[in-house]
Amino acid sequence: MDAHDYLISLIPQPQEVQAFTDATSDANGGWTFDGELGWVHSETSLADGVDGSKTYYRYESDGARKVVNFPDEPCRIHTYGNSFTHCDQVSDGETWQEYLAAHFQEPLRNYGVGGYSVYQAYLRMLRVENEMPADYIILNIWSDDHYRNLDAWRSIRFGRRTRCGYPLPHLRVSVEQDQCEQVQNIFETANDVLQLCDEEFVINTFKDDRVLQSLIAGGTKLRGGRALHIENAGGSPLYKAPKPPFRQLSPDPFFKPQQYTEAALYATRNVVDWTEQFANQTGKKLLVLLSFSEDRIAAHLRDEPRFDQSFLDWIQTRSFPVLDMRDAFAADFAHSNLDPQQYLGRYYNGHHSPAGNFFTAWAIKDALVQWFDPKPFPYQGGEGRRQG
Repeated sequence: MDAHDYLISLIPQPQEVQAFTDATSDANGGWTFDGELGWVHSETSLADGVDGSKTYYRYESDGARKVVNFPDEPCRIHTYGNSFTHCDQVSDGETWQEYLAAHFQEPLRNYGVGGYSVYQAYLRMLRVENEMPADYIILNIWSDDHYRNLDAWRSIRFGRRTRCGYPLPHLRVSVEQDQCEQVQNIFETANDVLQLCDEEFVINTFKDDRVLQSLIAGGTKLRGGRALHIENAGGSPLYKAPKPPFRQLSPDPFFKPQQYTEAALYATRNVVDWTEQFANQTGKKLLVLLSFSEDRIAAHLRDEPRFDQSFLDWIQTRSFPVLDMRDAFAADFAHSNLDPQQYLGRYYNGHHSPAGNFFTAWAIKDALVQWFDPKPFPYQGGEGRRQG
């Protein structure tokens, strides 16, 4: 398939766009259009949990995922990132933020959004912190988020239409010239998104897309997009997930030309720089948490090289704390007799399972206790009873 036919294969049906842009409906599985950020979440339930169970996703008035523990108390900790921050595939009370909130006896607000790049997470942080600031910021960066920084239309790199397979704000970079340009989402309103159904618009807009050209230059065979299935049942549109299962739908995280990878990592460096500057200017404290797909963790447990080594070398020179979940899993795996995939099976269900989120919470707990001032109430000493 050539680039022209490939782009046409990714064009959504009008009913798919309608499901995506209708914020009052959960027909798109909990993703809905946002002109600045690309998309945000809306309330829904999905049959994507452990053992095929349903999961329930609800949100606060400011867009944060539902605060289960201490919802009426002031919050000093905000978390930003993608689906590993949002905690896809578990219900509201099973996120790593809620496990920590129950232990710390104070709320942690969760502003993660599935499918976000590091840049989208940064933009959402600016929006939230300008309206309802917190003292502590946790920026959670996942394996693929680096590459997502460069996506102008997510479906181009994923090779199929997904619930978040739409245009988004992104970064245009030149590593050689040390340039990083912020590019707004091409769609400002919900009605604008319908242009994505027009073949001429799609070809003219994306025929020279840098990600598309990188895929072609890297030898990627272009295959047609898989359609979503939107059906009417009892008058209500329903989203049916494509097959095969979720974990097999993820793009191959290892098939990346090195130049493309370095551009993606360079983009993240810029976003982290901007985040650090914002934190310093507003008197906030920043912590960066690095999360990874099951395949990436398994590769690390097999002692394979880290794909993001240049980024690690850079971020370790910064003054804020950095937590790498590969180190936590490796330390725990040292006590296991299982092979990496068997060991990780209890912690992953595509995303982290409830056990994986609990593992994450406990892996970062001690560093957060030392980071907070004052420390969470259970760590303040004395025998006083918590008020409220």
